[in-house]
Amino acid sequence: MTEKKAASNAAAADWQPYDTGAMRQALARKDYNTVIQEVRAAFAADPMAAIADPVINNWLGIRYRNIFLDEASVHRDAIKTSQLPLPFRLLDPRSLRQRVAQRMLRNFNESELDLDLPPAQPVGFGNTTLLFSPGLITGYLPSLGFQYVFPILRERFGIRILASDSHPVRGCEANVADLENAIERGIGVDTNIDADFITAADNPTPPKDILAIGYSKGTPDFLTLMVRRPDLAPRIRGFIGWAGAFGGSYLANSALEQVDQMEGVNRHAKGLVGDAAKALLQLTPLMAFGHLDRRLDEYDLHGAIESLTTDYRSRFNAENANLIQELGVPHFYFSGSTSMMEVAWFNRQGEVELDHYDQLNDMQLTQAQAKPALATAPHLAMWHANHWDMSYARFPWYKTMGSRHLRHDFARESAMASIILLMSELGLIN
Repeated sequence: MTEKKAASNAAAADWQPYDTGAMRQALARKDYNTVIQEVRAAFAADPMAAIADPVINNWLGIRYRNIFLDEASVHRDAIKTSQLPLPFRLLDPRSLRQRVAQRMLRNFNESELDLDLPPAQPVGFGNTTLLFSPGLITGYLPSLGFQYVFPILRERFGIRILASDSHPVRGCEANVADLENAIERGIGVDTNIDADFITAADNPTPPKDILAIGYSKGTPDFLTLMVRRPDLAPRIRGFIGWAGAFGGSYLANSALEQVDQMEGVNRHAKGLVGDAAKALLQLTPLMAFGHLDRRLDEYDLHGAIESLTTDYRSRFNAENANLIQELGVPHFYFSGSTSMMEVAWFNRQGEVELDHYDQLNDMQLTQAQAKPALATAPHLAMWHANHWDMSYARFPWYKTMGSRHLRHDFARESAMASIILLMSELGLIN
């Protein structure tokens, strides 16, 4: 980031709106190449001023969804998932883009299908590292977040992708150390199929600039890092909240009540059995407890769940929202939406509980909990996908507990590729 940008971001209240006159004129005459150039120039001048402008803010969502439809409508698996069942698909008059849009997106304005936007115009990928901040109990479900997607994206774009070795069961404050290891030392998890650990013994090269993606608890983990380590902000080109628990989860509230009624389980991995396991399984069923074989002395069940409660996250956001904005790091958010009949039978209780607050919940978060109410944090898409669909590959049949709703057919590869393309088009990845 430039000294000019750092100075302009010294105080959020001093941001001046970007002059979008040329962009408005280009939009009116449907000169989208000029619009793309104007938006890129706005981000080069001051990303936060650009992202706060309502014209640019609205464009970012339209542009992202358009790139996604370009990507998904030529992706074999996305097309297959978006088809109607036989024999109806034989008579389906919809275009591929319309099929994908109606299957993968919620609250989508279909007038966007008529926009003749150019393909993505990336400026490069090689100088920025994509840093993934994973969610609760990462490593203990049948697959890892984006386990089969990240290797494809690394090959396609030549972008470095590194996952934080965030502890699976401890609070956000404690996991700051794992994110620091990734950013400052290059220590973490290699995003190959086998997810090999990168340790200090490997003499890794630390990332330079990063674009961070926080999934579920990985979002508050990373936001906590930003508050505790504001000196790292000049290296953070942007932050993506991906079904991020920005506002916590009502399910965590009830899980914490159960944990607080127990003794001797808060700080010990061996306590993650019996009643404690039941409490945790409200948030993450299918946890493989037999894999508790690393960093056993760092487990903190109480801290992990408490940091996801709505009260905890509300206090954190109220105390730190201004500081996070003043750091000058642009944020982008994505949420999911599902229904009771689209989740595994053992997830339905949580989905029904959240229906009392928001029927567009993703089975673990409401829409309000997955995105901050900030003008400088555009919401780029609401996916037709549940909380697990958005990140995890299909679970093996023998680890589904008899459910047919763990195929996770959401177009993760297209969605993530579109993020990389848009961020590069904006100049946040280069």
